[in-house]
Amino acid sequence: MKFLHPSPTSSARGVTILRVVFGALLMVHGFQKFMAGHAAFAASVAAMGVQKPEIVAWLVIAGELGLGLLLVIGALTRVAGFLAAILFAGIWFVTEAGKPLLTDKSGVNAELLIIYVAISIAFVFLGPGALSLDRKLARQPARHGR
Repeated sequence: MKFLHPSPTSSARGVTILRVVFGALLMVHGFQKFMAGHAAFAASVAAMGVQKPEIVAWLVIAGELGLGLLLVIGALTRVAGFLAAILFAGIWFVTEAGKPLLTDKSGVNAELLIIYVAISIAFVFLGPGALSLDRKLARQPARHGR
């Protein structure tokens, strides 16, 4: 019956696994865009009709790399989750606006972006999990007078 009612410790470990894997995937996305070249990604952003595509391209690349890194190490996890939710909601809006949620194809339109937004929001509520820089720093006693 313990399996049906996990302990706080096992739940925190599960959150850690999700955080690290999700953060690593974000970093891979950002790294791929970075390695392909900013100009190439900015051109694809411009083709979507986005204003200031050069700036938006840098923001997406930096967001995926930076927020991914913060999530992997578990630093500022709730803030990183919030910002990642905004990032992916923005991408969802730009790339999928006006498209129906259900199509003739199997599955749901933009389901990966929907999952990314949901996972990002979950970290706002769940925090970093078991192994994280956030948790380590929270356990440090405050130093007064220095």
